[in-house]
Amino acid sequence: MRPRSGSAAAGVLLAAAAGLYVVAAWQSKPGFYDGFAPPADTYRWVKAPDGVTSNGLKPLPGSAALLVSTDHSRVAAGAVATGDTPPQARLEIPAGAFNAPAADTVGVDLTPMAAPSRPDNAVIVGNLYCVTATTALAKGQELQLTLRYSDQLPSADAIFRYEDETLGWSQLPAVHDGRTATVSAPITILGCYAPASLVAVAPASSSRAGNRLLAPIAVGLLVLVLLAALPFYLRVRRERRLRQRV
Repeated sequence: MRPRSGSAAAGVLLAAAAGLYVVAAWQSKPGFYDGFAPPADTYRWVKAPDGVTSNGLKPLPGSAALLVSTDHSRVAAGAVATGDTPPQARLEIPAGAFNAPAADTVGVDLTPMAAPSRPDNAVIVGNLYCVTATTALAKGQELQLTLRYSDQLPSADAIFRYEDETLGWSQLPAVHDGRTATVSAPITILGCYAPASLVAVAPASSSRAGNRLLAPIAVGLLVLVLLAALPFYLRVRRERRLRQRV
């Protein structure tokens, strides 16, 4: 009965160590897996940030042509989405949102770009998407912009507009949808927008430091448990050999 008892104890210790190792690995993403190939991101990046494994697919732009009334007084409603599946950017356009031109249609484009920087209080978790049109947005009108974000970065809870003149960022009130991994916000200005995750810089740094410590601690404990289990294994193996000889 002793061999069984020792073997059971060793098994319990090994299971506990394995569980701790898995928890440490889960909480220590992405650095814990250095040397291994993590799964590719499903998001299409213009330029994938550090720590994210690109899937090698380039993001697609989107365009739409909105009809103008025959008397050139009003632009029809419509939508434009990028060609990715699912779309990484989508713009809902109400009727009359644009100033009616002399032309028969209004062209609207969504163009993916790499974010040139990041806000002080947030992490950019997707491409920068620039909204352009062949005519100006009418005064007081809003467009509804929805942006998808990367599944290898924190969830987006904000949309930021990049300011070309100041080279800075402005935050927009946004709504997060975890089911579709998107964030949406009304926009009143044509320009460039990116999904972002709000962070507090100091706590985030502390968390990363804690995760870096957790990984080697878990590995060390696993090694100690394996060493502690080794005598049980050797004893069980020796006693089995003795019984076989008898």
